[in-house]
Amino acid sequence: MLKTFALFGLICFADNNQWGESCMNFWEDPVVHYKSLNDCGNAGKQKGMQIRDVLERNGLTITNGELWCIETTKGKKT
Repeated sequence: MLKTFALFGLICFADNNQWGESCMNFWEDPVVHYKSLNDCGNAGKQKGMQIRDVLERNGLTITNGELWCIETTKGKKT
C-alpha cells in the first residue's frame, strides 16, 4: 500500500477568556492525501500563512502553532 500524508495542525491565539488564550485544530476539508512528507509540509506552510492572515486581519495575535503531517494509506493523492 502506498503511504500518503494528511495535514493536521493546532494554532493558538491571545484571547480575553479566563486562560488568556484559545486554540483550534485545523485540517484541509476535504482532506488531501499528499504523496510525500515534503509535499505535505509545503502545503502546511501555505495553510499556516493563510490562517495567520485571517486571524491577524481579525485583530488576533497568534501565540503558538504546530503542524503535523500524519501518515495515511488511502484517499486522493496530489
